[in-house]
Parts: sequence; C-alpha cells; structure tokens
Amino acid sequence: MTAITYFGEMLVASVLAIVLLAISPLEARHAGALFAGGAAAWTLSEYVVHRVVLHNLTPTQHALHHANPDEPVLTVFWQIWVCFALVYSIAGGAFLAGALIAYAWYLFVHHCAHHRPGNLPLPLLKHHRSHHRFATRNYGVSTTFWDHVFGTVQR
Repeated sequence: MTAITYFGEMLVASVLAIVLLAISPLEARHAGALFAGGAAAWTLSEYVVHRVVLHNLTPTQHALHHANPDEPVLTVFWQIWVCFALVYSIAGGAFLAGALIAYAWYLFVHHCAHHRPGNLPLPLLKHHRSHHRFATRNYGVSTTFWDHVFGTVQR
C-alpha cells in the first residue's frame, strides 16, 4: 500500500474522530470514557482479526502479505469502514472516535514497520518484525498489550 493511501486513511480517520468528538452531546468525562473504550476495543479487534481471521480463516491471502509486505492490501479497508459505520450506530460517536484514533495509529505503525522503521519505537518494531518471522506469535500491530494478555508474545 502506498504512503498516500496510508496517510490519506490516517487523515480521514483523525479528522472524522475530531468532528465526532466536537459534535458529541455528551459531557467531557463521559465522552472521554467512551473514547478510551473505543481505542481499547480497536486494539482488541485488531488482535482478534489478525490472529483468528487472517491467520486461521484466510491464511493464504494473509501469507501473501507475509511473503511480500510491500504488496498492497486494499481488500480489507472497505470492510473496516463498514464496521466503523456499525460501531457508530451501536455505540455512538465518542466511542467510534476512540476507535478511529487507534486505527490511525495502527496505520502509522504498520506503514512505518514496512517502510520507515526508524520512525517507530524499537520495541514495537521488534514485535512486528518477529511476527513476520514467527507467524504464530505477536499478532498485535499497534500495541503489544493483547499479546501479553493472551500469551502470544514472542519473548
């Protein structure tokens, strides 16, 4: 995926998150709690989809990414936005805003891991590179948290 695609997606997600927070009718403390919940939900969803769907249900397609990380992976992105629309209808704007910011972070980390590794914190870069070497570990892209929780971290 090109840098323009990654950063365009990051920009859209970030601007939409800001707009959703700006128009939220909730008190700041409630919006903040929902925002944090949305960010946590994104990271958990990212982990589960990567581990269960990409490595178990559609391993052939995802193996192409592991074999050549620079090849575009555009087929998933429209599905993510459909899921974001569902999240908005169920949980509301503040929750979705947190998920969108976490999604923008995911895009940044994934792009940098493959194209600009010097821009990432070293532990996160090592985590991602280890996943590409040992595909049965380190499923989290934007965080290592869930790999620690579920015991899938490569030590």
